[in-house]
Amino acid sequence: MDSVTQTIVNYIEQTDVTNREDLLSVARIAFLDYLASLAPAENKQAVRDLARFIGAKSSIGLDVGRHMNSSVFSGKVISAGNTGLAIENVSKVDKALYYGFASHYLDSDDAQANLAGHFSTVLYSALLAVLEPTDTWHEFFRAYIIGAELEGIIGSLINPAHRTQGWHSTGTVGVIGAAAAIGALRDLHGESLAQLLSLAATQSAGMFFQSGTDGKPLHAGLAARNGVWAYELLQHTSLQTSTKPFDPERGWFKTIGNITVTPNDIGSRWLAPGQLIDPGLWMKVHPYCSAAICGAEATEIAAHRIYTSSSYVSKHYNVSPDTEEQVKRRLCATSDSLPVLANIEKEEKRNLCAASGLFLWDDMDRVTVHFPPGADAALRYTAPSTGREGQFSIEYVVYQVLAYGAVQDELFKIDTIDQSVRDYMSRIERVYDIPKVAQTERITKVTVTLKNGDTFTETVNNPKGSPNNPLTLEDIRIKLGLTLKADQIDRMIEAFTYTNEVVPFLQTLRKEGVLHV
Repeated sequence: MDSVTQTIVNYIEQTDVTNREDLLSVARIAFLDYLASLAPAENKQAVRDLARFIGAKSSIGLDVGRHMNSSVFSGKVISAGNTGLAIENVSKVDKALYYGFASHYLDSDDAQANLAGHFSTVLYSALLAVLEPTDTWHEFFRAYIIGAELEGIIGSLINPAHRTQGWHSTGTVGVIGAAAAIGALRDLHGESLAQLLSLAATQSAGMFFQSGTDGKPLHAGLAARNGVWAYELLQHTSLQTSTKPFDPERGWFKTIGNITVTPNDIGSRWLAPGQLIDPGLWMKVHPYCSAAICGAEATEIAAHRIYTSSSYVSKHYNVSPDTEEQVKRRLCATSDSLPVLANIEKEEKRNLCAASGLFLWDDMDRVTVHFPPGADAALRYTAPSTGREGQFSIEYVVYQVLAYGAVQDELFKIDTIDQSVRDYMSRIERVYDIPKVAQTERITKVTVTLKNGDTFTETVNNPKGSPNNPLTLEDIRIKLGLTLKADQIDRMIEAFTYTNEVVPFLQTLRKEGVLHV
């Protein structure tokens, strides 16, 4: 075993989080957020197709294509009711694939700056797949924390070069984190643990050109699956592999990043204070790339200021100076983002915005989004043609906020973005005039210039969901509410709070229509 691998193995074996409530509390919220990201995706066609595929494969072997549309596979009934699919006898590796793909499918899962990717979608998917009935929450979360710690440290060593070269670390680094978490949960030691990490590292894959397609969430599924696959190989075969995956001269770091890593590079960072604390997790309210969150919130604030500005109120409401302040107060009290459109259903919003003088784009000349250099690397589409591509476009996110007052989740599902919308997006430009910030920091400024010359500028660096402004349990309840009813959420939270072992909680989830596989 080389010195770096030995160091990693030692830390995995020795990590005790008994007195680290700071880490455990983040892990618990992250797990609920993971479920809130997974649940609404389970009824999406691509996710259902994958569920059918793995269900068929586990039942009838290679004869998949001929039976893909069948409802019965070798006596195993696949139901397709309101709660989605229920497939029996799915292998551990296929469960991990499904969970990872589904939980990352909507891109509403958490992200981390050092990793420049997504922790929980891979780690929790892999851990759920290998659970045993006696596994406790403490063991489960300890394993997650260890996997997250290793992923974040690796990310801090290889980024930003790894990301800018086109790698998607959710896949490349995620598989190593999954293996570490599984090894911790299943109490592997020494050379067995080194071999597990080795088999995972040799399966590193995932390239960022897949963003905006189903290939990107597949990276999360493959990383979770391959981590479980490595564990299964070690448990059920006599296969032997290298115990030097992180050899400084010829190992993973040298091959992937062309860098030399020492034991101190790992040891000096391990749980000091912990990757879940610093830089922490970014959790999402809406399903788009976290690199756009600051810009979206800055645009919402700017839109609110425009709608309550004297010039805008006077133009669109024909009010006298004596009543102008009263109108502004009414508008401010109606909503935090787009006051005049509050409490209107989404479709009605769209119709109203398109047909009335409240359509802010009619008054706008241009929008400038200011980034530090390279901070928009993940936002690779400036003129997206589909809603899926729009998840990785600051232009599409800003367009939505200025058109409807807030991001409209439904617009990320459309097959084709109208040319008229693309024309509006052409008025949005990116500039890189904010000083470079640390890899762990994010800041975005938005400047909206109206046709009358009025300019509104807002800067945001700690938006809702950021490590310094985290989602609360109530925020997670709202995300869960996209799929579950209030009483279902209550039962789920109660089971989560008052069960000591993980499996009984999963049984509750299945009863409530979550975790169909």
